[in-house]
Amino acid sequence: MTPSLRSRLTGRGAIVALGAHDGLTARIAERAGVEALYHGGYALAAHHFGLPDVGLVGRAEVVESVRRMRAATDLPIIVDADTGYGSEAGAWLTTRELEAAGANAVQIEDQVSPKRCGHMEGKEVIPCEEMVIKVRAAVAARRSDETLVIARSDALQVTGLEDTIARCNAYAAAGADLVFVDAPRTVEEYAAIAEQCSAPPVANMSETGRSPSIPTSDLEAMGYRLVIFPSTQTWLFAKAYEDLCHAVVRDRTTAALADRFTSFDDVNALLGLADWQSR
Repeated sequence: MTPSLRSRLTGRGAIVALGAHDGLTARIAERAGVEALYHGGYALAAHHFGLPDVGLVGRAEVVESVRRMRAATDLPIIVDADTGYGSEAGAWLTTRELEAAGANAVQIEDQVSPKRCGHMEGKEVIPCEEMVIKVRAAVAARRSDETLVIARSDALQVTGLEDTIARCNAYAAAGADLVFVDAPRTVEEYAAIAEQCSAPPVANMSETGRSPSIPTSDLEAMGYRLVIFPSTQTWLFAKAYEDLCHAVVRDRTTAALADRFTSFDDVNALLGLADWQSR
């Protein structure tokens, strides 16, 4: 049986969660032995809608996407729920619906709405007191104590490190199980966040974003309990599909990429065809 995320927080080492955005990526990750999945807003907007992560995707689309992933995997799913899609009532409803759809952790952030990707410039944040109310609403909405609430702050580039850490500690006092400062620019900032935050911290390794890439072992030594790779599949898939498109345009065939293909039979096995044929 897969251990709960809550129990893993007190276990050895950090939880490493890999980005996934649909049933296929969830199945691939589970078969490969990935421990947990991160359902990120950037990947959802990009893969499902071909849109940037600037608040264009709403609660209903996220809930449906999580429901589809849950049907394909038993792995824990950590869900990026942007700003909670509203104020106090929105955060409550978002947490309740995502938990019902199969989320094991719900993450909300303190940006104004419409939000933007945490690694983009020009972010704005709501007052700390407003976010505290949203965190309390999310905590109250969950039916199971096993469901984690993650409070993310995007204040670092807006109000500075000291205020961001103070915000995270206020969110922890409001009941957040983990706190998440997005887009630190230096290793020193990562270390200060881990040292001074009162709840277990989350580290975001968005490889082509604004933050340095830090080995998970180093993040664990700092005190990080959850390390996410939220959009790595997007960087890889975009490059792979671009290569495919160029090959087809150039050669009018896919032969040049044949050594990269997963076989028809292997994909069918991954999708559980044998189970459906035996029903």
